[in-house]
Amino acid sequence: MLDQAATNPTARQTLTAYLAGTGETAGWLLDAARGLPPCARRLTLDAQQARDAIASTAATAATETPATPLIIRDMLERAGCRLTD
Repeated sequence: MLDQAATNPTARQTLTAYLAGTGETAGWLLDAARGLPPCARRLTLDAQQARDAIASTAATAATETPATPLIIRDMLERAGCRLTD
């Protein structure tokens, strides 16, 4: 989807829905996790940030690991969220 989104309207629409759902879910999970300190910055997510999060993983791990956990972990780290002591 990431590679085709620039030229394929269906891929772009699918990618937009996926990224929106991923971002909304991460935000909801943070809201639901009472007692955790807030994030230092707002959560952000776009196609380039998703691409960078996936690319930062070793090549073999990126093909074997679901993208969503990689993207959410990156999103939380960029926002300065503290999830554990």
